[in-house]
Amino acid sequence: MENVKRNKKKKKSFLQTAKKFGKQGQRGKGTNIAQDQYDYLVRVLERWRDPFDADDERKIFVSNVFHQMDGHERAFSGNQLASRVIELLLPHADVSVLSKFTQEMAQDLRKLCTDQFSSHVLEKMMILCAFHKHSEEQSGLKNWLIKICKFLCNNFDEFSGNPYASHLLRTCIECITGVRIQDKNKSKQTEGYDEFTAFQFKGNEELDDCQDILSEKISRADAEMIENELTSATIQTYLKTMKVIEKKDRLKTVANYLLEQVFYPRADYFLESQALVRLLECVLEATSCLPDLFNQLTNKLFAGKLSNLAQHELANFVVQRFFEHVPNNEMFMAGLGEVLADFEKLIQKGYTGVILSVVKASVRLKCEQATILQNLGKALHCNDNLDEIAMTCIKMMPNDKLNEELPINLHGSLILQELLAFNKPIQIVRSLLNLEAHVLRKIFSDPRGSHIVNRFVSSTTIGEKSRDALVKQLSGEYVSLACSKHGSYSVQKIWDAVNVKSKQFIVEELAKGEKILRNHQFGKFVFTSCAVSVFAHQRSEWNKTITKDEKDRDLFKDILGDVEPQ
Repeated sequence: MENVKRNKKKKKSFLQTAKKFGKQGQRGKGTNIAQDQYDYLVRVLERWRDPFDADDERKIFVSNVFHQMDGHERAFSGNQLASRVIELLLPHADVSVLSKFTQEMAQDLRKLCTDQFSSHVLEKMMILCAFHKHSEEQSGLKNWLIKICKFLCNNFDEFSGNPYASHLLRTCIECITGVRIQDKNKSKQTEGYDEFTAFQFKGNEELDDCQDILSEKISRADAEMIENELTSATIQTYLKTMKVIEKKDRLKTVANYLLEQVFYPRADYFLESQALVRLLECVLEATSCLPDLFNQLTNKLFAGKLSNLAQHELANFVVQRFFEHVPNNEMFMAGLGEVLADFEKLIQKGYTGVILSVVKASVRLKCEQATILQNLGKALHCNDNLDEIAMTCIKMMPNDKLNEELPINLHGSLILQELLAFNKPIQIVRSLLNLEAHVLRKIFSDPRGSHIVNRFVSSTTIGEKSRDALVKQLSGEYVSLACSKHGSYSVQKIWDAVNVKSKQFIVEELAKGEKILRNHQFGKFVFTSCAVSVFAHQRSEWNKTITKDEKDRDLFKDILGDVEPQ
């Protein structure tokens, strides 16, 4: 396996590939462009990688590039390299450039929408028209956007399953609702477009009508069509945006149709389809604002089945969404009763996301926390006092199989963070504080473990005495902790949350490692924020500064109120 990893070739960048094709006389996929044009665009990409000295320089550069495309925007949009250049530069171009593109990209829309490269340019144009404020030519951009959106919505049946037009449909839904849905896969997104979120056409009736068109189209789609992954993703976008803009009637219409026509008649079939599982997850999320419908689908799809679903490779994600969005205590307790005894099986099978969703729901609803904690302790083979709950949870490993070399489990860390937000987290706190200093240091230096510190010191149900105890328990480890990337984050979070007495305890130890911290890549940040040098050489000044900061913080507590229990 190691040899395979070592010999695996690093994927070439888009620019490297473009250069290679250019040298071979190839000019990329899609529309054919002249060799000199191709070579010019390669040089444009090279220059764009490097920062510009001034905004004016960048504006002139962008203007010159689009001047070279003037009158041939459509042809360039269909070329692999040129479309990439257009996507990168268009957000920085004058509105007149965008306006010219809308004029050139307004005919033969079906061909553009289904083209591998032109479709991406169209998508970015839609985002800039709908979410980027322009001081002029707004009317022309609006009319073009309305035309495109109506065309896409009316062709839902054809486009929702098309690999290129489907992503245009999802962007169209954002443009007719004013809601940007962030893509989790950032690596596939073109930089520079996430920042555009200010919707320019709120209340536009023609765009609003497009929402009804889509609702009708989705409500006539057959089950086979909906099972397509691309169509499923498009419908998910519609459901998410309808929930955000609180269009409950449209949301209810589509959700009801999906449940009645797709999920209820084939209650077990969806388990074999990832597209349907993802869609049902989204239906659960969206209908959490419609308690009656949420209750109905729970009774028809989940009642008496949650235990088996939670242990299913795909369906366990649906169970997670159920607990994440369950709207009330009664429904939560009914669902909890079905999975509570399965915690140990879920841990063995690796479906610990279900346990995390249960714990998060108990925090949100303030319900059944003691019962969940005891059952989790039992599943992890802890004693009755739960002395081992912290470490077994962090490693997500039963106590009898625990060893210090096991890596920190992501879900385990997240579960422990939620446990620290319980109304009575004393057993978790005690278990964590009983760990040896070097063990705590290793946990808090880990990218998955460092956030446990933040939850510990910020929890409103953990008092100042416990925070002081954590400070003392880490004695002897502060310099080492500060000299790691995530450990320095942990020290900073502790520092920000504790009182002057604990701050002095920390800085006394840090001062002993002053020389190490001063020039260390990560230690220097702690060195500065804790004023280590001032403490070591001008202690009276350090006391004055820290005391003043503490008084300022107390003043804000008096004004805003301090709800932290002691």
